[in-house]
Amino acid sequence: MKHIIKTILFLIAFVFLGCEKKITAEEFEQGVFDALLVKIVDSTYTDQRLYTCFPEQGKPMYDKKGRWIGLDTVGQHQRDLECEVKRAALEKDTLNLIIALENKGMITEQTDLSKYKSPKFIFRHLSEHPRGKDLEYTEWKTEKKFAGVMSFSRIRFDTKKESGSLDVGYRCGGKCGLGYTVYIKKIKGEWVIVKVEETWIS
Repeated sequence: MKHIIKTILFLIAFVFLGCEKKITAEEFEQGVFDALLVKIVDSTYTDQRLYTCFPEQGKPMYDKKGRWIGLDTVGQHQRDLECEVKRAALEKDTLNLIIALENKGMITEQTDLSKYKSPKFIFRHLSEHPRGKDLEYTEWKTEKKFAGVMSFSRIRFDTKKESGSLDVGYRCGGKCGLGYTVYIKKIKGEWVIVKVEETWIS
């Protein structure tokens, strides 16, 4: 009798354990991506406000024949100082920066970006705002907190799914941007970034 009871209990346990839901490869990848997105952005983003902040240059000067002579440097020192003050203020302004995300990799138009909680970033879909010429995002530049546009590839895992890598792109309009490869690894049950490698700049 005891043998029968043990057999029944074993079968019940086997059925319940065997019915445990197995996640798909895409669900696994999405879970890893979701866990790391904010850290990946923080490791690779470039604040568009700083990246494109340069002092205004003097007006070009030409001779009577229309040949370029140089720039009018009158007041340049003052313009340089004003730019340094502006940059210093922007460097301290690091909360609620707007990052636009392209629909690429694990991000789609249906992705609920509010799940990526961070006091530093506000994530929006790139499709939320119209673009100007040459992808300049003219309407966004009026928003003081707009920090740039980012995109992510799918994650390339090793065969054991214990490490992987993905490509990250940053754009600030036109041909302005940077690219990275981010290497990730599972350490003590948690996915972490182990290396960030710059791959291109324009």
